Amino acid sequence: MKLPSTTSRLLALQEATNAELCLRLGEVFKRHRSMAFTGRNDNLFTEHWTPELAAAGYDFEGFEIKGADMVLHGVEHACGFVYRISVAFPLELIDDVIAIEAYFERRKIADAELSAATPTGLSNPPAL
Repeated sequence: MKLPSTTSRLLALQEATNAELCLRLGEVFKRHRSMAFTGRNDNLFTEHWTPELAAAGYDFEGFEIKGADMVLHGVEHACGFVYRISVAFPLELIDDVIAIEAYFERRKIADAELSAATPTGLSNPPAL
């Protein structure tokens, strides 16, 4: 890869690359943001929300590479508060959309099985 010869062109390349990455990763976040809420098994949450409904207001904010994971961050502004969520998947899957979809599907199934095995209200025990 031949890099631009001037710093200003290199900065423009970085900006264009970051914009494209945000566009692509934003789509992944939008499809899988509800994963931030799967596994919730407390009464108050399940009486009022589903993971999809809880995640609906979150917009993609950014991404980071954390070790071997790609972490996608989302934010929601509501009633004067800022709420943040994150979803992660293995970085090795980054070029394979089908593998990313399969990964989140396996996680969704595993979380559902765990929730079914955990009595309601016990997955988030009170702090002592």
